Amino acid sequence: MDVLDSVRRAVRHYPGGVEAVAARLGKSPSTLEKELRAAPQYKLGAVDAAEIAAMCVDAGTQHCLEYPTRVAEAVGCTLLALPPHGHGLDEVTAAAVAELMRDLAEVVTTVTNADKDNEISTRELRDIQAKWAELVGAGQVLLQMMQAKHDRTMAKWEGK
Repeated sequence: MDVLDSVRRAVRHYPGGVEAVAARLGKSPSTLEKELRAAPQYKLGAVDAAEIAAMCVDAGTQHCLEYPTRVAEAVGCTLLALPPHGHGLDEVTAAAVAELMRDLAEVVTTVTNADKDNEISTRELRDIQAKWAELVGAGQVLLQMMQAKHDRTMAKWEGK
């Protein structure tokens, strides 16, 4: 699936479809539809595509992360979906740190098992990449927890 297809699919699964998305973007539905199908002289801009993705993520629609995923893949990156800011970040616990260490152990195990024969298959590489993405995501969540705790600490000291 290409990048434009991913936006098209996201719009079609947004509540109200093209009409609702067009209204939120301040466009007519016919203009947005022409942009989505790349009609002659119509192009969907990157800012509008990102706004559509954000609307779909906020609404929790199916296919909401396909556009940012395609963009990440186009530049050789992996998209990491993080929890909403402030969601589940009340407490940094030993369990959260232990979970991060388990994720790290899974990366090490996956790499070690894959490299036993001194070759890495496509499937093995995908498995390693997936485990690494999970580890990085868990690390980002831990950092968000620490930031939330820091913000509460500073607010207390600043008298807020």
